[in-house]
Amino acid sequence: MWGYALLAAAVVAIWWFFRLQNELFCVSVRHGRVLVVRGRIPQSLLNDFADALKNPPVVRGTLRAWRDDGGARLSASGVDEPRQQRLRNILHLYPVSRLVAAREAQRRTLGQLLGLVWLAWLLDRR
Repeated sequence: MWGYALLAAAVVAIWWFFRLQNELFCVSVRHGRVLVVRGRIPQSLLNDFADALKNPPVVRGTLRAWRDDGGARLSASGVDEPRQQRLRNILHLYPVSRLVAAREAQRRTLGQLLGLVWLAWLLDRR
């Protein structure tokens, strides 16, 4: 019985490792505000995303970017299709090299360190 549990845990750990290895960043959106949950993102790109998401404000959404053969790709949930296209257009202005070289946030909460969205928002003091 413990063998199956360990095997399942190993499979989940390997899946999680490879998922995070290609992920560039994860940004959570709440009522038009943005919060970096995982990864690095240039401040100017984050500001551009915030401008695109605040009027009318997106109530709840998630933006994830990952490396692809042709550059960076964006996945968005909780965002309407026209705005998703706008966000993809904004992302394509930034080469992957600039995304990878972005500075990590100085003050990260425990939620951001663990990559837990609900905890990151709970501890956010902006």
